Amino acid sequence: MKLNKLMFAAVAFGALTFVACNKQGDTPVGPVGPVGPGGGDDPEPEVEIPEVAAPGAGKATIVIQIPEGTECNGIAFKGTLDGAAWSGENTYVGEGTAAAGPDACIKFEKIADTKVWYKATYTLGEAGLKGKICLIYTNDGSWQGQAVNWEIIDDYTTADNGQSNDGNLEIYGEGLVYVKIGGWQNSECLVPEDYKITVIVPEFCDGEFDIELIGSFCGWADDATVALAKVEGNKYSATIKANANAEWKVRGKGSWDKEIQIYRAEDDPATTDFDEADTWGGVPNNVLGDVKDVTVDYSDAEKYRWNVCGSSAEE
Repeated sequence: MKLNKLMFAAVAFGALTFVACNKQGDTPVGPVGPVGPGGGDDPEPEVEIPEVAAPGAGKATIVIQIPEGTECNGIAFKGTLDGAAWSGENTYVGEGTAAAGPDACIKFEKIADTKVWYKATYTLGEAGLKGKICLIYTNDGSWQGQAVNWEIIDDYTTADNGQSNDGNLEIYGEGLVYVKIGGWQNSECLVPEDYKITVIVPEFCDGEFDIELIGSFCGWADDATVALAKVEGNKYSATIKANANAEWKVRGKGSWDKEIQIYRAEDDPATTDFDEADTWGGVPNNVLGDVKDVTVDYSDAEKYRWNVCGSSAEE
């Protein structure tokens, strides 16, 4: 196998975290996109990129580079060929098996003579191919282990492709798509640590009221949230088990209708530029990082709306 060498920027890869690999819908998905080196002065490692033969007519081959030692139980591409029906959540087959149809998640196979490179080939449907690269889980059938901090390696990619707003990889035509993966949001290989999260609520939210933490640490599951308890004044706190890349949000107990909202620019849902704000929307996911005692201040009623206890801010 011929190998070419290409220089990549080092990817800041923290401990892996717990989040469901979502199909569609309102459940938050994880962050996507390239991440630079932690300190900015790290040397750029030399990575060997394998040349993979182009797939046959009507097919696309996804070639991925993963952080070394993170494969765990295997990797699969979970997606859709028709734009509607998604592959089975707990059906993992090799691309050469008889069951490798639109209802199956095709496993990636390791490329010979490499440490971090894998590939999988799909027959494209009428809508091309859309989905997520995920670690395979053994403990349940949910969509887990979503790839994060990933980017397409354009110099080696030949198939028409893109990245959708919900973080899915989309492939529109036959050929090769090379992807560099910075990490995984969820892994059965890691042991979570204790994180204390303290939330400062608006003063008009006086008295006891029910708020909770939901996030990747509990698979974004409604029945696995962690309640926040009042500790003093308008501060509420809870301790969760998670990893450094874990994402989380605060909401009123039991419903996304009670999620905290932020006043922001309508044409840019991610903005926090309050000078140009003109609409209410969900607060972006928080990421834990390395600090084990985290405090977030959501007390400014002009910036944050608490549906669980009303709001003094104007619509």
